Amino acid sequence: MTYVQTTHGADFFGQDTHTAKAVRDLAGYARGCLPYDVREPLARLLESAGTEAEATIPADQAETFAGLLATVASHRFTKAKAAKVARLLGDSAARAAAEGEPWTWTTTATG
Repeated sequence: MTYVQTTHGADFFGQDTHTAKAVRDLAGYARGCLPYDVREPLARLLESAGTEAEATIPADQAETFAGLLATVASHRFTKAKAAKVARLLGDSAARAAAEGEPWTWTTTATG
């Protein structure tokens, strides 16, 4: 199974780990919940989860993504499990932006 580990997460080590599939599934919610002119950069990032060894998102872009992910998480059509992943990703993006640091995604595989 493939996982995506993000920096600035909520665990003791400052990381969050999500299945790549759960993150990729959020792209559909982003496209359904967000206005056309702002959704594509986030949707492309979500769709690429688990396909690259590492992705680094600059702090200013992480701040934008944090707001968009919060919108996806709180949208009435977003299912609870997807909303939780969106909320956790949004929170870690917001922490990275607040610290002025890049938000990094690392792909790991098990099994």
